[in-house]
Amino acid sequence: MLKTTKILIPVLIALVVLGAIGAWDRLSTGKLSFNFGSYIPWGIWVGLYIYLVGLSGGAFLIVFLHYALGIRALRRASAYALLVALTTLGAGLVLVLADLGHMDRFWRLYAFANPRSILAWMVWIYTLYALVLMAMLYALAKEKRGWLKPLSVVGFILVITFGGGEGALFGVLGSKAAWSSGIQPIRFLFSAFLSGAGIVAFSTVAFRRWQADQEHHGQVEFLRYLVLGLLALNLYIESAEFLVTSYSSTAAIVETYDLMLFGSYWWLFWLVQIGIGLVLPILLLVPPCDGKPANLGTAGLFIAIGLAGTKQNFVYLGLAIPEFRALPEAFVHARLSVVYFPSLTEWLVAIGVVAAAALVFLIAIEKLPFVDGRRAPLGEASSVRLEPLREGGGA
Repeated sequence: MLKTTKILIPVLIALVVLGAIGAWDRLSTGKLSFNFGSYIPWGIWVGLYIYLVGLSGGAFLIVFLHYALGIRALRRASAYALLVALTTLGAGLVLVLADLGHMDRFWRLYAFANPRSILAWMVWIYTLYALVLMAMLYALAKEKRGWLKPLSVVGFILVITFGGGEGALFGVLGSKAAWSSGIQPIRFLFSAFLSGAGIVAFSTVAFRRWQADQEHHGQVEFLRYLVLGLLALNLYIESAEFLVTSYSSTAAIVETYDLMLFGSYWWLFWLVQIGIGLVLPILLLVPPCDGKPANLGTAGLFIAIGLAGTKQNFVYLGLAIPEFRALPEAFVHARLSVVYFPSLTEWLVAIGVVAAAALVFLIAIEKLPFVDGRRAPLGEASSVRLEPLREGGGA
């Protein structure tokens, strides 16, 4: 077992226990301990849900690049990416389930789904995507190589569908000026690709189970360019959204940006989104710091943290500006406030669920035999050695 894993597993178990305390409070008292209310009906769990599900889809991009497009440099990373995709999808769906007022009624989305509801379609797509992930896990375990390419293509189509669908869930809400935009599906999809690539880069560096050979260096180089490209693309999309919508001078949008830049959560934008999620990764991925695998892993972790903050900001800011400006003063109550910060129960459940996903991931990379990077690719004899990636193009 890796030394890092030995240290982390007891810590993660302790965090899961704390999460269980929060879960018990949620089950026994309902939503009495929560800090959101009528004006802010969604909190940290919804922000984490859209982030984690998007991260799952982003991690699957690595799986698709290897098994469908034949990028050999990602052979080892693709196994880690598949496990990241499965564990983060589960964590995101658990959090959104906990946010439901009546968790026991989730099955109604299957039995009595409205065919015109985007949310209903999203539930069905998540289910199909989870089945694809488990089928790929089975195919890797049983060395059924012929399954992997078609499954990865189907999975990627589902990723594009629900990745854009998440953005559509918010973009179609015309009453929320900060959300209502046709660019939201594209924005959500490519931020998911970035967060997924970042967390896979981090996990393959921090929990590497193979020698630092030429294949490993080829993987690091490929992931560095992929992450940098996705960073540039996301920066362009976010800048275009900000410049175009702010130029319109719509009152609700101006207020939203003012709250984001200078309001109570200014630090979430400037320190987490910009500082940790953008500036530090760029500094770590460009010369002269670009040659070290540790820098790639650190940059990937920073990107994942920064984008988690982005999704929290996105959810909160869309709700913090009321449709009627005098509404918060007209009716005064703890549940009628546009100021939100997670309660202890919300924090405990969120931390516990994320810790549980990380724990399952760490146990999986230790116990599942196909994760061991020393194995030859599926379908090849174990005595066959990988050719250097630099020779023949590296893909």
